[in-house]
Amino acid sequence: MKMTITPADMKALESRFMEEHHVPGALLMEHAAIGVADAIARYTDKGTAVFLCGPGNNGGDGYAAARLWAARGGKAQIIEITEHVHGDALLNRKLALMAGIPIRSEKDYGDTDIPDIIVDALFGTGFSRPAEGFAATIIHWANDHGHYADVPVIAVDIPSGIDGTTGEVLGYEAVHATETVTLHRIKQGLLMRDAPDYVGKITVQPIIIPEGDDPDLAYDGLEIYEPSDLDDQHFRRAQTCHKGDFGRVVLLCGSRGMAGAAALCANAAMRTGAGLTTILCRESLLPILQTMAPGAMCAVLPERDGMLLPEAAEIARKALDRADAACIGCGLGQAADIMPLLRLFAQAECPVVWDADALNLLAKTDGILPLKEADIITPHPGEAARLLDCDTEEITGDALAALDRLHELCGCTVLLKGARSLITDGMDICCNLHTSPALAKGGSGDVLAGIITALLARREPEYEEGRLSGRDAAAYGALIHGLAGIRAARKRGENCTLPTDLVDCIRLDSQELD
Repeated sequence: MKMTITPADMKALESRFMEEHHVPGALLMEHAAIGVADAIARYTDKGTAVFLCGPGNNGGDGYAAARLWAARGGKAQIIEITEHVHGDALLNRKLALMAGIPIRSEKDYGDTDIPDIIVDALFGTGFSRPAEGFAATIIHWANDHGHYADVPVIAVDIPSGIDGTTGEVLGYEAVHATETVTLHRIKQGLLMRDAPDYVGKITVQPIIIPEGDDPDLAYDGLEIYEPSDLDDQHFRRAQTCHKGDFGRVVLLCGSRGMAGAAALCANAAMRTGAGLTTILCRESLLPILQTMAPGAMCAVLPERDGMLLPEAAEIARKALDRADAACIGCGLGQAADIMPLLRLFAQAECPVVWDADALNLLAKTDGILPLKEADIITPHPGEAARLLDCDTEEITGDALAALDRLHELCGCTVLLKGARSLITDGMDICCNLHTSPALAKGGSGDVLAGIITALLARREPEYEEGRLSGRDAAAYGALIHGLAGIRAARKRGENCTLPTDLVDCIRLDSQELD
Protein backbone atom coordinates (compact mmCIF):
# COMPACT_ATOMS: atom_id res chain seq x y z
CA MET A 1 0.00 0.00 0.00
CA LYS A 2 1.19 3.50 -0.85
CA MET A 3 0.20 6.85 0.63
CA THR A 4 -0.18 10.19 -1.09
CA ILE A 5 1.08 13.51 0.23
CA THR A 6 0.07 17.10 -0.35
CA PRO A 7 2.60 19.59 -1.77
CA ALA A 8 2.51 21.61 1.47
CA ASP A 9 3.30 18.55 3.58
CA MET A 10 6.03 17.46 1.17
CA LYS A 11 7.70 20.86 1.46
CA ALA A 12 7.53 20.69 5.26
CA LEU A 13 8.86 17.13 5.22
CA GLU A 14 11.87 18.02 3.05
CA SER A 15 12.71 21.07 5.19
CA ARG A 16 12.52 19.11 8.41
CA PHE A 17 14.56 16.20 7.04
CA MET A 18 17.34 18.44 5.70
CA GLU A 19 17.50 20.42 8.94
CA GLU A 20 17.48 17.44 11.32
CA HIS A 21 19.92 15.29 9.32
CA HIS A 22 22.09 18.09 7.89
CA VAL A 23 21.40 16.91 4.33
CA PRO A 24 21.91 19.48 1.55
CA GLY A 25 19.06 20.03 -0.87
CA ALA A 26 21.39 19.34 -3.78
CA LEU A 27 21.66 15.71 -2.65
CA LEU A 28 17.87 15.27 -2.75
CA MET A 29 17.92 16.90 -6.19
CA GLU A 30 20.59 14.46 -7.39
CA HIS A 31 18.47 11.47 -6.35
CA ALA A 32 15.46 12.95 -8.11
CA ALA A 33 17.56 13.37 -11.24
CA ILE A 34 18.70 9.74 -11.08
CA GLY A 35 15.07 8.66 -11.21
CA VAL A 36 14.41 10.92 -14.20
CA ALA A 37 17.46 9.59 -16.07
CA ASP A 38 16.34 6.02 -15.35
CA ALA A 39 12.90 6.86 -16.75
CA ILE A 40 14.40 8.33 -19.93
CA ALA A 41 16.35 5.12 -20.47
CA ARG A 42 13.07 3.18 -20.51
CA TYR A 43 12.10 5.00 -23.70
CA THR A 44 15.33 5.64 -25.62
CA ASP A 45 18.86 4.30 -25.82
CA LYS A 46 21.15 7.37 -25.74
CA GLY A 47 18.67 9.41 -27.81
CA THR A 48 18.16 13.17 -27.83
CA ALA A 49 16.44 14.36 -24.67
CA VAL A 50 15.21 17.95 -24.43
CA PHE A 51 14.90 19.19 -20.85
CA LEU A 52 12.44 22.04 -20.19
CA CYS A 53 13.60 23.81 -17.03
CA GLY A 54 11.84 26.34 -14.85
CA PRO A 55 13.26 28.68 -12.21
CA GLY A 56 12.67 26.61 -9.06
CA ASN A 57 13.69 23.26 -7.62
CA ASN A 58 11.71 21.44 -10.31
CA GLY A 59 13.92 23.14 -12.88
CA GLY A 60 16.95 22.21 -10.79
CA ASP A 61 15.92 18.54 -11.05
CA GLY A 62 15.80 19.05 -14.82
CA TYR A 63 19.27 20.62 -15.04
CA ALA A 64 20.69 17.77 -12.93
CA ALA A 65 18.91 15.09 -15.00
CA ALA A 66 20.28 16.62 -18.21
CA ARG A 67 23.82 16.33 -16.84
CA LEU A 68 23.25 12.71 -15.77
CA TRP A 69 21.74 11.79 -19.15
CA ALA A 70 24.72 13.28 -20.96
CA ALA A 71 27.05 11.36 -18.62
CA ARG A 72 25.31 8.15 -19.66
CA GLY A 73 26.10 8.86 -23.31
CA GLY A 74 22.79 10.42 -24.28
CA LYS A 75 22.37 13.71 -26.09
CA ALA A 76 20.97 16.42 -23.81
CA GLN A 77 19.66 19.88 -24.63
CA ILE A 78 17.97 22.36 -22.30
CA ILE A 79 15.33 25.00 -22.91
CA GLU A 80 14.98 27.30 -19.93
CA ILE A 81 12.23 29.84 -19.37
CA THR A 82 14.59 32.12 -17.44
CA GLU A 83 18.28 32.27 -16.56
CA HIS A 84 17.43 33.86 -13.22
CA VAL A 85 17.54 30.80 -11.01
CA HIS A 86 18.88 30.44 -7.50
CA GLY A 87 19.96 27.98 -4.81
CA ASP A 88 20.39 24.33 -5.74
CA ALA A 89 18.84 24.97 -9.17
CA LEU A 90 21.55 27.54 -9.91
CA LEU A 91 24.23 25.06 -8.86
CA ASN A 92 22.89 22.42 -11.25
CA ARG A 93 22.52 24.96 -14.05
CA LYS A 94 26.22 25.79 -13.69
CA LEU A 95 27.13 22.09 -13.64
CA ALA A 96 25.10 21.52 -16.82
CA LEU A 97 26.97 24.34 -18.55
CA MET A 98 30.28 22.90 -17.34
CA ALA A 99 29.25 19.56 -18.86
CA GLY A 100 28.86 21.28 -22.22
CA ILE A 101 25.08 20.93 -22.46
CA PRO A 102 23.57 23.64 -24.69
CA ILE A 103 21.02 25.83 -22.91
CA ARG A 104 18.54 27.70 -25.08
CA SER A 105 16.07 30.42 -24.18
CA GLU A 106 13.20 32.34 -25.72
CA LYS A 107 15.43 33.89 -28.38
CA ASP A 108 16.80 30.64 -29.84
CA TYR A 109 14.66 27.72 -28.59
CA GLY A 110 13.53 27.20 -32.20
CA ASP A 111 17.02 25.83 -32.94
CA THR A 112 16.48 22.85 -30.64
CA ASP A 113 16.92 19.45 -32.28
CA ILE A 114 13.89 17.25 -32.85
CA PRO A 115 13.66 15.27 -29.59
CA ASP A 116 13.46 11.54 -29.02
CA ILE A 117 12.06 12.35 -25.57
CA ILE A 118 11.07 15.47 -23.62
CA VAL A 119 11.53 16.08 -19.91
CA ASP A 120 9.11 18.53 -18.32
CA ALA A 121 10.81 20.23 -15.35
CA LEU A 122 9.11 23.61 -15.68
CA PHE A 123 6.92 23.83 -12.60
CA GLY A 124 6.59 21.58 -9.57
CA THR A 125 3.73 20.70 -7.27
CA GLY A 126 3.65 24.20 -5.80
CA PHE A 127 2.35 25.63 -9.11
CA SER A 128 -0.67 27.76 -8.20
CA ARG A 129 -1.47 30.14 -11.07
CA PRO A 130 -1.78 29.91 -14.86
CA ALA A 131 1.46 29.98 -16.83
CA GLU A 132 2.04 33.14 -18.83
CA GLY A 133 4.35 34.40 -21.57
CA PHE A 134 7.21 32.18 -22.61
CA ALA A 135 6.33 29.57 -19.96
CA ALA A 136 2.91 29.08 -21.57
CA THR A 137 4.58 28.92 -24.98
CA ILE A 138 6.90 26.14 -23.83
CA ILE A 139 4.04 24.11 -22.33
CA HIS A 140 2.40 24.31 -25.75
CA TRP A 141 5.74 23.40 -27.39
CA ALA A 142 6.02 20.33 -25.13
CA ASN A 143 2.60 19.08 -26.23
CA ASP A 144 3.21 19.91 -29.89
CA HIS A 145 6.57 18.09 -30.00
CA GLY A 146 5.66 15.41 -27.48
CA HIS A 147 2.08 14.23 -26.94
CA TYR A 148 0.77 15.20 -30.39
CA ALA A 149 3.91 13.93 -32.14
CA ASP A 150 3.94 10.54 -30.35
CA VAL A 151 7.18 11.46 -28.59
CA PRO A 152 7.36 10.33 -24.94
CA VAL A 153 7.28 13.01 -22.26
CA ILE A 154 8.63 12.54 -18.72
CA ALA A 155 7.18 14.93 -16.13
CA VAL A 156 9.25 15.60 -13.02
CA ASP A 157 7.01 15.29 -9.93
CA ILE A 158 3.89 16.58 -11.77
CA PRO A 159 3.03 17.72 -15.30
CA SER A 160 3.47 21.49 -15.55
CA GLY A 161 0.18 23.35 -15.48
CA ILE A 162 -1.49 21.00 -12.94
CA ASP A 163 -2.29 22.12 -9.39
CA GLY A 164 -0.46 19.69 -7.09
CA THR A 165 -3.25 19.65 -4.52
CA THR A 166 -6.47 19.76 -6.54
CA GLY A 167 -5.41 18.24 -9.87
CA GLU A 168 -6.95 21.15 -11.74
CA VAL A 169 -5.47 22.44 -14.98
CA LEU A 170 -4.57 26.05 -14.25
CA GLY A 171 -4.92 28.14 -17.36
CA TYR A 172 -5.28 27.13 -20.98
CA GLU A 173 -3.00 24.10 -21.17
CA ALA A 174 -0.96 21.59 -19.18
CA VAL A 175 1.78 19.19 -20.28
CA HIS A 176 0.55 15.75 -21.36
CA ALA A 177 3.04 13.29 -19.87
CA THR A 178 3.71 9.70 -20.84
CA GLU A 179 5.15 9.07 -17.39
CA THR A 180 5.33 11.16 -14.24
CA VAL A 181 8.32 10.53 -11.97
CA THR A 182 7.01 11.79 -8.65
CA LEU A 183 9.36 12.19 -5.71
CA HIS A 184 9.17 10.29 -2.40
CA ARG A 185 5.39 9.85 -2.40
CA ILE A 186 2.55 10.28 -4.88
CA LYS A 187 1.23 13.82 -4.75
CA GLN A 188 -2.49 14.13 -4.13
CA GLY A 189 -3.01 16.33 -7.20
CA LEU A 190 -1.83 13.56 -9.52
CA LEU A 191 -5.04 11.66 -8.77
CA MET A 192 -7.65 14.41 -8.66
CA ARG A 193 -9.85 16.21 -11.17
CA ASP A 194 -8.20 16.79 -14.57
CA ALA A 195 -4.85 15.17 -13.70
CA PRO A 196 -5.56 11.54 -14.79
CA ASP A 197 -5.69 12.75 -18.41
CA TYR A 198 -2.18 14.26 -18.10
CA VAL A 199 0.00 12.22 -15.74
CA GLY A 200 0.41 8.96 -17.69
CA LYS A 201 2.14 6.20 -15.77
CA ILE A 202 3.11 7.22 -12.23
CA THR A 203 6.53 6.15 -10.91
CA VAL A 204 7.65 6.96 -7.37
CA GLN A 205 11.33 7.91 -7.06
CA PRO A 206 12.96 7.72 -3.59
CA ILE A 207 15.01 10.79 -2.60
CA ILE A 208 16.80 9.51 0.54
CA ILE A 209 13.98 10.41 2.96
CA PRO A 210 12.94 7.10 4.60
CA GLU A 211 9.21 6.48 4.95
CA GLY A 212 9.78 6.02 8.68
CA ASP A 213 11.11 9.57 8.91
CA ASP A 214 7.81 11.07 7.80
CA PRO A 215 6.70 13.40 10.57
CA ASP A 216 3.11 13.77 11.73
CA LEU A 217 1.79 15.54 8.69
CA ALA A 218 -1.11 17.96 8.59
CA TYR A 219 -2.97 15.46 6.38
CA ASP A 220 -2.43 11.71 6.44
CA GLY A 221 -2.94 11.31 2.70
CA LEU A 222 -4.90 8.90 0.56
CA GLU A 223 -4.24 5.16 0.75
CA ILE A 224 -3.49 3.43 -2.55
CA TYR A 225 -3.86 -0.34 -2.68
CA GLU A 226 -1.28 -2.01 -4.92
CA PRO A 227 -1.68 -5.19 -7.05
CA SER A 228 0.79 -6.95 -4.75
CA ASP A 229 -1.64 -6.38 -1.86
CA LEU A 230 -3.91 -8.98 -3.48
CA ASP A 231 -1.27 -11.65 -2.97
CA ASP A 232 -1.73 -11.61 0.81
CA GLN A 233 -2.58 -14.84 2.59
CA HIS A 234 -6.25 -14.01 3.15
CA PHE A 235 -7.18 -14.42 -0.54
CA ARG A 236 -5.86 -17.97 -0.71
CA ARG A 237 -8.13 -21.00 -0.39
CA ALA A 238 -7.42 -23.81 2.06
CA GLN A 239 -7.48 -27.33 0.66
CA THR A 240 -10.33 -28.20 3.05
CA CYS A 241 -12.51 -25.18 2.19
CA HIS A 242 -16.14 -25.45 1.10
CA LYS A 243 -18.61 -23.07 -0.52
CA GLY A 244 -19.90 -21.92 2.85
CA ASP A 245 -16.51 -20.34 3.57
CA PHE A 246 -17.07 -17.87 0.76
CA GLY A 247 -20.52 -16.74 1.68
CA ARG A 248 -24.09 -16.50 0.50
CA VAL A 249 -24.72 -13.55 -1.80
CA VAL A 250 -28.23 -12.25 -2.52
CA LEU A 251 -28.86 -9.82 -5.39
CA LEU A 252 -31.93 -7.74 -6.13
CA CYS A 253 -31.04 -6.61 -9.63
CA GLY A 254 -32.51 -6.52 -13.11
CA SER A 255 -35.78 -5.45 -14.67
CA ARG A 256 -37.44 -5.66 -18.05
CA GLY A 257 -34.90 -4.45 -20.61
CA MET A 258 -32.05 -4.57 -18.06
CA ALA A 259 -31.77 -8.25 -17.17
CA GLY A 260 -28.16 -8.19 -18.36
CA ALA A 261 -27.20 -6.00 -15.39
CA ALA A 262 -28.35 -8.71 -12.97
CA ALA A 263 -26.43 -11.37 -14.91
CA LEU A 264 -23.25 -9.30 -14.97
CA CYS A 265 -23.46 -8.64 -11.23
CA ALA A 266 -24.13 -12.32 -10.46
CA ASN A 267 -21.37 -13.62 -12.74
CA ALA A 268 -18.89 -11.11 -11.27
CA ALA A 269 -19.79 -12.22 -7.74
CA MET A 270 -19.26 -15.86 -8.66
CA ARG A 271 -16.01 -15.10 -10.51
CA THR A 272 -14.78 -13.26 -7.40
CA GLY A 273 -15.37 -16.41 -5.38
CA ALA A 274 -18.83 -16.14 -3.81
CA GLY A 275 -19.87 -19.56 -2.50
CA LEU A 276 -23.59 -19.33 -3.27
CA THR A 277 -25.20 -16.60 -5.36
CA THR A 278 -28.95 -16.04 -5.46
CA ILE A 279 -30.76 -13.56 -7.68
CA LEU A 280 -34.10 -12.28 -6.45
CA CYS A 281 -35.59 -12.58 -9.89
CA ARG A 282 -38.81 -11.21 -11.33
CA GLU A 283 -40.81 -14.13 -12.66
CA SER A 284 -40.69 -12.71 -16.20
CA LEU A 285 -36.87 -12.63 -16.15
CA LEU A 286 -36.35 -16.19 -14.95
CA PRO A 287 -35.59 -17.83 -18.35
CA ILE A 288 -33.17 -15.03 -19.27
CA LEU A 289 -31.19 -15.09 -16.04
CA GLN A 290 -31.03 -18.87 -15.78
CA THR A 291 -29.42 -18.78 -19.23
CA MET A 292 -27.11 -15.78 -18.70
CA ALA A 293 -25.99 -16.71 -15.15
CA PRO A 294 -26.34 -20.51 -14.94
CA GLY A 295 -24.20 -20.75 -11.83
CA ALA A 296 -26.58 -18.57 -9.82
CA MET A 297 -29.81 -19.66 -8.20
CA CYS A 298 -32.96 -17.63 -8.80
CA ALA A 299 -35.51 -16.96 -6.07
CA VAL A 300 -38.57 -16.18 -8.15
CA LEU A 301 -40.54 -13.05 -7.27
CA PRO A 302 -44.13 -13.53 -8.49
CA GLU A 303 -45.67 -10.88 -10.76
CA ARG A 304 -49.05 -9.97 -12.17
CA ASP A 305 -49.30 -7.65 -15.16
CA GLY A 306 -45.63 -6.76 -14.74
CA MET A 307 -45.99 -5.75 -11.07
CA LEU A 308 -44.57 -7.63 -8.09
CA LEU A 309 -47.16 -9.32 -5.88
CA PRO A 310 -47.11 -8.69 -2.09
CA GLU A 311 -45.67 -12.16 -1.38
CA ALA A 312 -42.45 -11.09 -3.16
CA ALA A 313 -41.42 -9.22 -0.02
CA GLU A 314 -41.58 -12.37 2.12
CA ILE A 315 -39.49 -14.31 -0.41
CA ALA A 316 -36.89 -11.51 -0.34
CA ARG A 317 -36.91 -11.37 3.46
CA LYS A 318 -36.21 -15.10 3.80
CA ALA A 319 -33.34 -14.86 1.32
CA LEU A 320 -31.83 -11.89 3.16
CA ASP A 321 -32.06 -13.70 6.49
CA ARG A 322 -29.67 -16.35 5.11
CA ALA A 323 -27.36 -13.94 3.29
CA ASP A 324 -23.81 -13.01 4.25
CA ALA A 325 -23.90 -10.00 1.91
CA ALA A 326 -26.39 -8.51 -0.51
CA CYS A 327 -26.55 -6.08 -3.41
CA ILE A 328 -29.44 -3.99 -4.68
CA GLY A 329 -29.77 -1.72 -7.67
CA CYS A 330 -28.02 -2.99 -10.83
CA GLY A 331 -30.56 -2.55 -13.64
CA LEU A 332 -33.33 -2.51 -11.02
CA GLY A 333 -35.46 0.27 -12.45
CA GLN A 334 -37.46 2.64 -10.25
CA ALA A 335 -40.95 1.16 -10.39
CA ALA A 336 -43.15 1.68 -7.33
CA ASP A 337 -43.41 -2.07 -6.65
CA ILE A 338 -39.73 -2.08 -5.64
CA MET A 339 -40.24 0.15 -2.60
CA PRO A 340 -41.21 -2.56 -0.05
CA LEU A 341 -38.08 -4.52 -1.03
CA LEU A 342 -35.93 -1.40 -0.85
CA ARG A 343 -36.93 -0.97 2.79
CA LEU A 344 -36.26 -4.67 3.47
CA PHE A 345 -32.70 -4.29 2.22
CA ALA A 346 -32.22 -1.22 4.44
CA GLN A 347 -33.26 -3.34 7.43
CA ALA A 348 -31.17 -6.40 6.50
CA GLU A 349 -28.70 -7.64 9.09
CA CYS A 350 -26.06 -8.45 6.48
CA PRO A 351 -23.99 -5.72 4.76
CA VAL A 352 -25.60 -4.40 1.57
CA VAL A 353 -24.04 -2.84 -1.54
CA TRP A 354 -26.27 -0.05 -2.88
CA ASP A 355 -25.76 0.72 -6.56
CA ALA A 356 -27.42 2.40 -9.56
CA ASP A 357 -31.22 2.66 -9.31
CA ALA A 358 -31.17 1.78 -5.62
CA LEU A 359 -29.25 5.03 -5.09
CA ASN A 360 -31.69 6.98 -7.24
CA LEU A 361 -34.55 5.60 -5.15
CA LEU A 362 -32.74 6.52 -1.92
CA ALA A 363 -32.30 10.06 -3.25
CA LYS A 364 -36.06 10.58 -3.60
CA THR A 365 -37.33 8.49 -0.67
CA ASP A 366 -37.59 9.84 2.87
CA GLY A 367 -37.05 7.79 5.99
CA ILE A 368 -34.38 5.31 4.82
CA LEU A 369 -31.10 7.19 5.13
CA PRO A 370 -28.77 6.84 6.91
CA LEU A 371 -27.94 3.22 6.13
CA LYS A 372 -26.08 0.75 8.33
CA GLU A 373 -22.41 1.43 8.95
CA ALA A 374 -21.58 -1.96 7.36
CA ASP A 375 -23.25 -1.02 4.04
CA ILE A 376 -21.52 0.39 0.95
CA ILE A 377 -22.83 2.86 -1.61
CA THR A 378 -21.20 3.04 -5.07
CA PRO A 379 -22.45 6.21 -6.82
CA HIS A 380 -21.05 7.74 -9.98
CA PRO A 381 -20.99 11.58 -9.97
CA GLY A 382 -24.54 11.86 -11.36
CA GLU A 383 -25.98 9.58 -8.67
CA ALA A 384 -23.92 11.36 -6.02
CA ALA A 385 -25.35 14.69 -7.19
CA ARG A 386 -28.90 13.35 -6.87
CA LEU A 387 -28.19 12.09 -3.34
CA LEU A 388 -26.71 15.45 -2.31
CA ASP A 389 -29.23 17.51 -4.31
CA CYS A 390 -26.56 19.45 -6.16
CA ASP A 391 -25.07 19.77 -9.64
CA THR A 392 -22.76 17.09 -10.98
CA GLU A 393 -20.08 19.78 -11.42
CA GLU A 394 -19.97 20.21 -7.64
CA ILE A 395 -19.12 16.52 -7.29
CA THR A 396 -16.40 16.47 -9.94
CA GLY A 397 -15.06 19.89 -8.91
CA ASP A 398 -14.26 18.77 -5.35
CA ALA A 399 -14.56 15.00 -5.11
CA LEU A 400 -13.02 14.81 -1.63
CA ALA A 401 -15.59 17.22 -0.20
CA ALA A 402 -18.37 15.30 -1.96
CA LEU A 403 -17.03 12.05 -0.49
CA ASP A 404 -17.27 13.50 3.04
CA ARG A 405 -20.79 14.78 2.44
CA LEU A 406 -21.94 11.41 1.09
CA HIS A 407 -20.57 9.62 4.14
CA GLU A 408 -22.25 12.08 6.47
CA LEU A 409 -25.57 11.62 4.65
CA CYS A 410 -25.51 7.84 4.24
CA GLY A 411 -23.53 6.78 7.34
CA CYS A 412 -21.68 3.95 5.57
CA THR A 413 -18.68 3.29 3.34
CA VAL A 414 -18.75 5.37 0.16
CA LEU A 415 -17.11 4.46 -3.15
CA LEU A 416 -17.35 7.50 -5.42
CA LYS A 417 -16.66 6.31 -8.96
CA GLY A 418 -14.41 8.18 -11.34
CA ALA A 419 -11.17 7.95 -13.28
CA ARG A 420 -9.61 7.55 -9.83
CA SER A 421 -12.37 6.15 -7.61
CA LEU A 422 -12.35 7.38 -4.00
CA ILE A 423 -13.40 5.34 -0.98
CA THR A 424 -13.99 6.38 2.63
CA ASP A 425 -15.41 4.86 5.79
CA GLY A 426 -15.41 8.24 7.52
CA MET A 427 -11.90 7.81 8.89
CA ASP A 428 -9.50 6.84 6.11
CA ILE A 429 -9.68 7.65 2.40
CA CYS A 430 -8.49 5.30 -0.35
CA CYS A 431 -7.93 6.04 -4.02
CA ASN A 432 -7.78 3.44 -6.79
CA LEU A 433 -4.85 4.21 -9.06
CA HIS A 434 -4.99 1.04 -11.16
CA THR A 435 -7.69 1.32 -13.80
CA SER A 436 -8.37 1.55 -17.54
CA PRO A 437 -10.47 3.66 -19.92
CA ALA A 438 -11.91 0.32 -21.06
CA LEU A 439 -14.15 0.52 -17.98
CA ALA A 440 -16.03 3.50 -19.43
CA LYS A 441 -18.87 1.37 -20.77
CA GLY A 442 -22.36 0.42 -19.61
CA GLY A 443 -22.30 -2.71 -17.45
CA SER A 444 -18.91 -2.03 -15.91
CA GLY A 445 -20.50 -0.77 -12.69
CA ASP A 446 -22.62 -3.92 -12.41
CA VAL A 447 -19.43 -5.98 -12.47
CA LEU A 448 -17.91 -3.80 -9.73
CA ALA A 449 -20.99 -4.22 -7.54
CA GLY A 450 -20.80 -7.99 -7.88
CA ILE A 451 -17.09 -8.04 -7.00
CA ILE A 452 -17.57 -5.97 -3.86
CA THR A 453 -20.58 -8.00 -2.70
CA ALA A 454 -18.63 -11.24 -3.03
CA LEU A 455 -15.73 -9.81 -1.03
CA LEU A 456 -18.11 -8.73 1.74
CA ALA A 457 -19.51 -12.26 1.97
CA ARG A 458 -16.13 -14.02 2.44
CA ARG A 459 -15.06 -15.39 5.81
CA GLU A 460 -11.67 -13.92 6.65
CA PRO A 461 -10.23 -15.47 9.85
CA GLU A 462 -7.34 -12.98 9.83
CA TYR A 463 -9.78 -10.12 10.42
CA GLU A 464 -11.11 -9.33 13.89
CA GLU A 465 -14.76 -9.64 12.86
CA GLY A 466 -14.11 -12.58 10.54
CA ARG A 467 -14.87 -10.58 7.40
CA LEU A 468 -13.43 -7.75 5.36
CA SER A 469 -14.52 -4.32 6.50
CA GLY A 470 -16.65 -2.25 4.17
CA ARG A 471 -13.70 0.03 3.46
CA ASP A 472 -11.39 -2.90 2.58
CA ALA A 473 -14.05 -4.66 0.49
CA ALA A 474 -14.69 -1.47 -1.49
CA ALA A 475 -10.97 -0.68 -1.92
CA TYR A 476 -9.99 -4.24 -2.89
CA GLY A 477 -13.07 -4.41 -5.12
CA ALA A 478 -12.11 -1.24 -6.99
CA LEU A 479 -8.56 -2.57 -7.42
CA ILE A 480 -9.70 -6.00 -8.67
CA HIS A 481 -12.17 -4.30 -11.05
CA GLY A 482 -9.51 -1.91 -12.36
CA LEU A 483 -6.99 -4.68 -12.94
CA ALA A 484 -9.65 -6.71 -14.77
CA GLY A 485 -10.09 -3.68 -17.02
CA ILE A 486 -6.35 -3.53 -17.68
CA ARG A 487 -6.19 -7.25 -18.51
CA ALA A 488 -9.29 -7.08 -20.74
CA ALA A 489 -8.00 -4.02 -22.60
CA ARG A 490 -4.76 -5.85 -23.41
CA LYS A 491 -6.76 -8.66 -24.97
CA ARG A 492 -9.53 -6.69 -26.67
CA GLY A 493 -8.37 -3.07 -26.80
CA GLU A 494 -9.77 -0.20 -24.75
CA ASN A 495 -12.59 0.53 -27.19
CA CYS A 496 -13.65 -3.07 -27.78
CA THR A 497 -13.73 -4.44 -24.22
CA LEU A 498 -17.16 -5.67 -23.12
CA PRO A 499 -18.35 -5.96 -19.51
CA THR A 500 -18.42 -9.73 -20.02
CA ASP A 501 -14.70 -9.50 -20.81
CA LEU A 502 -14.20 -7.84 -17.44
CA VAL A 503 -15.87 -10.77 -15.69
CA ASP A 504 -13.59 -13.20 -17.52
CA CYS A 505 -10.52 -11.20 -16.43
CA ILE A 506 -11.30 -11.00 -12.71
CA ARG A 507 -8.48 -12.37 -10.54
CA LEU A 508 -7.78 -12.08 -6.81
CA ASP A 509 -4.03 -11.85 -7.37
CA SER A 510 -1.55 -9.77 -9.35
CA GLN A 511 -0.83 -12.31 -12.09
CA GLU A 512 -1.00 -11.53 -15.83
CA LEU A 513 -0.08 -7.87 -15.26
CA ASP A 514 3.58 -7.89 -16.36
